[in-house]
Amino acid sequence: MIPQSIHSFVKKVVEGKHSKQAKAIEDRQANVLSIIETLVSGKTAEGSGVVTKREIKGVSTKDSGKDRTLIKFSVSDGENSVSCIAHNCDMKYLAGKLTATDLEKTDRIIRKSLADGKPIKIKGLYSNFKAERAFIIDEISFTEDVHKSQISEQVVEAFVKECAKHTFNGLHRKTGKAISRPLTPLDVMMDDTGLWSEMYADDDLKEAIMLYCLSPFDKEDMIHIGLVTNPGEGKNHLVDKVINPLVRCRMAGTGKLSTFAAMFGAMSSDDLNSIELGLLPKMNHDRIVFSEFQTLEQDVFGEMLNVMTDGHYNMQKGKMDVTRHAMLNMAFFGNPPKHWTETDNHKPEQMLAAFGDYTVAITSRLTLIFAKPTLNKSADASKKIKQKILENMDKTTTKASNKDDINNLRTFFREYLKCVSRFHPELGFYEKPILGAFNSIEAGPSFQEAFAKRGNTDYRKWAEFLNLIKGYARLNGRKKVSKEDLMNAMQIFEESLETLVEQFVCAAYNLDMNIEEISLHHKIIDKFSKDGGESTLVAKKDVARYVASVKRKKEWEAIKKIEIPGGGKVVQEFSTDTWMILPLPEKEVAKDE
Repeated sequence: MIPQSIHSFVKKVVEGKHSKQAKAIEDRQANVLSIIETLVSGKTAEGSGVVTKREIKGVSTKDSGKDRTLIKFSVSDGENSVSCIAHNCDMKYLAGKLTATDLEKTDRIIRKSLADGKPIKIKGLYSNFKAERAFIIDEISFTEDVHKSQISEQVVEAFVKECAKHTFNGLHRKTGKAISRPLTPLDVMMDDTGLWSEMYADDDLKEAIMLYCLSPFDKEDMIHIGLVTNPGEGKNHLVDKVINPLVRCRMAGTGKLSTFAAMFGAMSSDDLNSIELGLLPKMNHDRIVFSEFQTLEQDVFGEMLNVMTDGHYNMQKGKMDVTRHAMLNMAFFGNPPKHWTETDNHKPEQMLAAFGDYTVAITSRLTLIFAKPTLNKSADASKKIKQKILENMDKTTTKASNKDDINNLRTFFREYLKCVSRFHPELGFYEKPILGAFNSIEAGPSFQEAFAKRGNTDYRKWAEFLNLIKGYARLNGRKKVSKEDLMNAMQIFEESLETLVEQFVCAAYNLDMNIEEISLHHKIIDKFSKDGGESTLVAKKDVARYVASVKRKKEWEAIKKIEIPGGGKVVQEFSTDTWMILPLPEKEVAKDE
């Protein structure tokens, strides 16, 4: 259960009554429906959306005037679309004339929206033009950045502190041991009475979805997930009840509906200047879910590869070469191949054959992959899922005050995720333990079987692992990586692998030392080892000076107490003025905090 003080904090922020939030959170979703509703009346109206198509027409008639320009473009909010016209023709030809300067400014805004998917606000009215009804533009401007959070970093800091006042009590999902620690924002996001009140799923999948709900602003921030389960497990329900109410997300059509043109856009053969915007650039900095991905055309998968890595793509036709930005998180939800069944001893990894010829390339680019027949593997999962379906049918999960609490949580975390998505948590001092953690995973036969099929390693997985660590730091409102972020990233990475390779064994990592101690040990070896070895002799005064310079005296004292199995210590006195620093024990046993 979410503590009542957390609900109170969230409500105050949403309503603009918190000491650090003076303004209520507004709904800034794109909407052109208010314009469409004036189609017949022709009253002045305004709305917002993204430009999806642009055409330029030269006009030179008696009524229009000589050498006039008419720009036809479409504005869409993702569901509805409006055909618009901006021009500098004389009033006899068409109402709503703009000056040449204003028309040039208007076209710059249109082109920027079309190229980058930036939302714009338009104002004008409907008028007849030849045989069509078009919305004539009077005013046009960029809207407030929909990806800019309406809460400040100070609100995030206050929320983290509010969470830490409470205690999280539960069971470690790997070892089953009881754990008790301060509550975190991620704990609140994953609570079954909040954002997940209408969906029942394993914690590893919940965490993956929360990571997916972060917004990528650099290509290194993109998080792609794959989910392959049996039919009827509720993948679309997951989108409808958890993802869509929380963040901006679009579900791509299946099979023939998700054509190349629909995804990437198209150029007209008759007019190369007429470029339509596809779904990918429309969702720049947001998310797309490919439902039933196994029905997609193979060429769509092929073109998707570069976008998943680079966050943009190029379109060429004739002499035109256009770049479109598509920096977004992608999720691939689908079913196993027809030949795969749980009862025929097929390997879980074979479920990924649904990606067809691009299986190896796609899985290399997926940050997390879950090939699991069911979304929840607990003993009483069937009973709980059926109960959740019944509650959804009866609308009992979102009634009265409970409904208000859930809506407030969705509104708050929508802005919270926008804010923390712009954080750049520093990996810095933890380079060595992070590398050691990944090496322990990469060296295992399970990793080799699942990913390194064409070589000894897969360097994308290293980048994706680093991104997971930063993602956990962001979700918990941190600007610096902590030990918990590394351990969470290791755990979900391993759990993802476990669904692919049954014999996967989780890597052990020394939690008897905290991450600062491990990192300090590695840095001392690097700095003072003259032969690049894993142990070194170093003057006591030099170590003391270095430890003081990096402000790690407490960690150094802890390192000196670490014992080596079989006798001795990691730090031993070689002489009265010299330390001998040995490698950390090879077999490091994890323990829960």
